[in-house]
Amino acid sequence: MISAIFIILSIAFTYGLHLIINLSYYYILLWIIPGVILGLIFTVLFILVQIPLLTRTKLFNRYKIYLYRSVAYFLNRYIFRLRLEIVGRENIPKTGRLTVYANHKSYADPVVIMEAVTRPTSYTPKSGVYKYPFMHGMLRSIGAFPIDRSSDRNTARAMVEAIKVVKQGMAMVIFPEGGIKDRNDIKMVAMRAGAYRLGVKAEADMLPISIDGTTMIKHNLPFKRTKIKVTIHELIKYEDVKGLKTSDLADKVFHIINDSLTKND
Repeated sequence: MISAIFIILSIAFTYGLHLIINLSYYYILLWIIPGVILGLIFTVLFILVQIPLLTRTKLFNRYKIYLYRSVAYFLNRYIFRLRLEIVGRENIPKTGRLTVYANHKSYADPVVIMEAVTRPTSYTPKSGVYKYPFMHGMLRSIGAFPIDRSSDRNTARAMVEAIKVVKQGMAMVIFPEGGIKDRNDIKMVAMRAGAYRLGVKAEADMLPISIDGTTMIKHNLPFKRTKIKVTIHELIKYEDVKGLKTSDLADKVFHIINDSLTKND
């Protein structure tokens, strides 16, 4: 939907500018760039004006889920200029408690996951992200779990709410490296055992995902598309690992994700 709105608005503004200036059709190419810019601005405004409404809708509101997935598709194709290859979608359970773990090398990773995972997803951003305009409302509307590194009490309180969200069936996406540690190495270079505490406390199954290629986005933008391979691994059932320490669980997921990325090198 969002991509279609962007394309239609860009064409409309391009043609409108041509009519206003009233030059020969040979000059219509002059208005493509400003037409696209205006199309982008009004597409973003269309998304932003809906966020206050979306914060008042239920967690699994169908329109909200559809809109955010449409936004992810738009960002991946037209802003980050990605070409996604998604392998292993059959490993995604349609229902049930689920936490998703992936390597994290780019700000595009959350929207890559949102498009790749075919069920409603939420995230665990740093609390500082909530300070950006409109981000607070958007993240709150999908039941996000803010990580406040300056306050263990706030994080613990937020985890209680996040566990409730996971138990309702929202797939919680967690980047266990604790942020972007090395933008030049696609593999996970760190693992925080605490990142698995949410999945354990929620008694949720765990889905490892390897994202290969996002380290190249910064080199390819804006003129070249970046090919991204998303590998969705076999589901780790909670019942099979509930006896493990979080450090052992972290090590297990770490190797699953990195072994796949090593094969792709």
